[in-house]
Amino acid sequence: MSETQRRQRALAIFDEVADLAGAGREARLSELCGDDVALRAQVQALLDADAAEGEPFGGDAAAWGHALAQDAGDPPQDPAIGRSIGVWRIVEVIGHGGMGAVYAVQRDDGAYAQQAALKLIRASADSTVARERFLRERQILAGLRHSNIATLLDGGISAGGEPYFVMERIDGAPIDCWCDAGNLGLRERVVLFLQVLDAVGYAHRNLVVHRDLKPSNLLVDADGRVKLLDFGIAKQLEGADATATLDRALTFEYASPEQLHDAPITTATDLWQLGVVLHRLLAGTHPFGLTRDTPVASQLRQLAREPEPLTRAAANASAEQAALRGGLTPALLSRALRGSLADIVQACLRRDPEARYASADAMGRDLRAWLDDRPIAAMRLSRSERARLWLRRNRLLAVSIAAIAVALFAGTGVALWQAHVARVQANIAQRESANANAAMQFLTEIFAAASPEKSLKADVSVRQLLDHARTELDRHGGVDPKVRQPVQRMLGRLYFSLDDPKRAAEMLQAGTKGAQPRDRTDALVLADDLVIESRALESLERFPETLAAADQAVALRRQFAPEDAEQQLRSLANITIAHVQKYGLPACRRQADEALALAMRMPDPPADVVLHVYALIAAGARFADDRARLLQASDEGIAFADRRGMPPESPLRIELIRNRAEALILLGQYPQAEAAARQAIAMAETTGSSGDTRTGILYSVLSHALSGQGRYREALAMQGHVQQHMPRSDTGPRNNAAIASNLASLQYAVGDYVNGLASARLAMAELGRGAEEAGDLRRPPVEVKYAQQLLANGRTADANAELAALLQRVRRSEGEDSENYALVLEAMVEAALRSGDAANGQKLLDETRARYTKRGLPPTHARFAQFLRYDAAFARMRGDLVSAEARQREALQRLQVNGNPFDIAAARAELAQIRFERGDRAEPRNLLAQALPVLRESVLPQETSRAAAEALARKLAM
Repeated sequence: MSETQRRQRALAIFDEVADLAGAGREARLSELCGDDVALRAQVQALLDADAAEGEPFGGDAAAWGHALAQDAGDPPQDPAIGRSIGVWRIVEVIGHGGMGAVYAVQRDDGAYAQQAALKLIRASADSTVARERFLRERQILAGLRHSNIATLLDGGISAGGEPYFVMERIDGAPIDCWCDAGNLGLRERVVLFLQVLDAVGYAHRNLVVHRDLKPSNLLVDADGRVKLLDFGIAKQLEGADATATLDRALTFEYASPEQLHDAPITTATDLWQLGVVLHRLLAGTHPFGLTRDTPVASQLRQLAREPEPLTRAAANASAEQAALRGGLTPALLSRALRGSLADIVQACLRRDPEARYASADAMGRDLRAWLDDRPIAAMRLSRSERARLWLRRNRLLAVSIAAIAVALFAGTGVALWQAHVARVQANIAQRESANANAAMQFLTEIFAAASPEKSLKADVSVRQLLDHARTELDRHGGVDPKVRQPVQRMLGRLYFSLDDPKRAAEMLQAGTKGAQPRDRTDALVLADDLVIESRALESLERFPETLAAADQAVALRRQFAPEDAEQQLRSLANITIAHVQKYGLPACRRQADEALALAMRMPDPPADVVLHVYALIAAGARFADDRARLLQASDEGIAFADRRGMPPESPLRIELIRNRAEALILLGQYPQAEAAARQAIAMAETTGSSGDTRTGILYSVLSHALSGQGRYREALAMQGHVQQHMPRSDTGPRNNAAIASNLASLQYAVGDYVNGLASARLAMAELGRGAEEAGDLRRPPVEVKYAQQLLANGRTADANAELAALLQRVRRSEGEDSENYALVLEAMVEAALRSGDAANGQKLLDETRARYTKRGLPPTHARFAQFLRYDAAFARMRGDLVSAEARQREALQRLQVNGNPFDIAAARAELAQIRFERGDRAEPRNLLAQALPVLRESVLPQETSRAAAEALARKLAM
């Protein structure tokens, strides 16, 4: 280790141990310095310099410089050691505070033996504000008597006029270090943290806000008892200035939003800091990614972001961090933190102080509820979640149900199973239904026969359990339909949660066929099952059946709950593609807006339905290419999910993030879209909550975002993930067509024109396999990409014919103001360019530009830069090289602001060609020197832009 490295390391270690005391500091020093004697001496010298009366920026920098420069030797002794203050004699330095040192002291008056800790304000730190804060801390401690708060023993003014106080000496380690050293599991950490809450709650009841809660102020002694220290910046809430914030002392890592923004300080400030501490104890990281080494400016930027969810932080933890929590892996730790623990931490870290826990006692009640497997108050639990907790507490009363649930939870954690169990439990409790009991008995026997104990297999997957249950159900053909159908419907919902719409539709259709509800509860349960059935059928593109199931659900809600606002909301939110095809997109968009308006009028609308409505609004905007509304609906939905504490792994939240990514793509904000898509994929793959098909869609969105940045080879690699998650056998013809078409588009982008045409033909074949619907908005983009592949493969006449016919169909079905009409026009511009038809191409280009402007595409969008490149190309065809160069330079200028590297390189190569044709050789060489490396990295040699650039380079002998 070089001397410079040793000095940097010494400063880092000093920063970490400066606030520790006694045995805790010594243990941490030994751990960090190891056998490096010189490093240990240098750190000790820094500690001693800090303990001296001077300060590094208060005229005593020489002591610090000397400390950094020395390699070894005995550190200088603090001049206060041996001094007597009151009845106390100073023995050694054990810690440091913001205003002075903390010393180990012994009683020196002979009355009796006693050891304690003395805090003395430094002369150099003595000021009106510092003295007031010091005396306030002493006064606060004098009024607090609690087993988990360091006790004040004495205090006064020294002979030299220095304020001091003496408190009990705590030889301990910070709470996070103590937990890690003991390899404490989650339950043990929560039990220990309850001591912290008891102390903070006591302080709050005595009108004291600590304001600086952090691990170094929460020491754990050898007996496992937490002691709360350092009330140096605490605030008493009584009096007229109860929320005054003139004293801005704080620790940024743990500072609440109101501390950072000079807002009123209340007990909610401590709740925020408790949330940060608990996040660190459970997941091993700071919720905003901060460390003591993070620069202040970076800390402020990171604190302005949303906190990282507890489960995601745990999933991203190192193996070592997870192992310190009872020997868990990151995946197991993330799973263990799902649910109530994550909700409790999230409730502390809400930016609005009013939205946090009302008190430390309330937080403690929720943590005790988690320990007892009871519902928590921080989040409103559904009946299914309450039923799940009931099953945990009453295992002996529900052993057969628990056995099934455990098997299912181990594989998927499927919320649909929980909901079904809750409904069956409710029905049994309300009616003691013989049929329900029979259904549960039948189901228990089916699953028990497939359990590891009976099958003699080491592992049984959820898929195997469901397949076995379906087979057994078919084998017992004589089972009463009243027993058989509830089981079929439950299995159907579980298959849907496993992303198997084919099996789900099969089981749900059998389970709902001819079902007659006996009362309101039965009717609403049946309606819920019909909605899942319609979604499964929609995935299979069986649209007439989709419409029938969805409308039957609406009819049941209207018949059995006509005055129920929530059921009315669920009816309005029951929109499928089949409804779009029957009633038209504008009508369905109006219905989604009406549903949202109804939800906002309700005092407590169901969160899952509201998020589904936001997703519907976003989907409608996506179909209509309404970029602004798509982004707005996605952001509003995400904000609503945050306010309602929706878990990050919720598929509805993931869907909203996906919609946001697609909005950003449409707006040309590709890097932001990439970040959103990767976030959604990480959430989906961490929890498995989205299923293969939906995860495949997320990879497709990511592929689009990468393509928009000119990263075509990366985007093409993402298509492999899409096909892995969405094999052709599992999706309908339109989805298959979209997947093949996207692949063709990327093959076209990299210059693989032969395979691109093959993929485009496959997409067209899939379209032909499905029933053609008038006004199907998803067909024209696939057909446009097919025409582009024909152009790339030299079949210009065929492409022109395809596009001309398509333009007429879109004009009739969607109108000239539609997105698809503009898309076809743009493809026709490219066809005219390849055909050498400058006159017609310029007219088409002018109309295309006008259409996109009318549709609200922002002028800064990279598409308009592409239009300028077309302008230049047509001018070049006409022989107007001056105009061509002007348009090309303008295009390049715009692309350098918001374009991707590939398009910039291609535009440079095109400008080089224009300059070469004007007789210049110097600038073309310079332009190609910049362009060719990017083109060669991004695309294949035969790609049009690269091929033209390589040909020019050969002419220039480059």
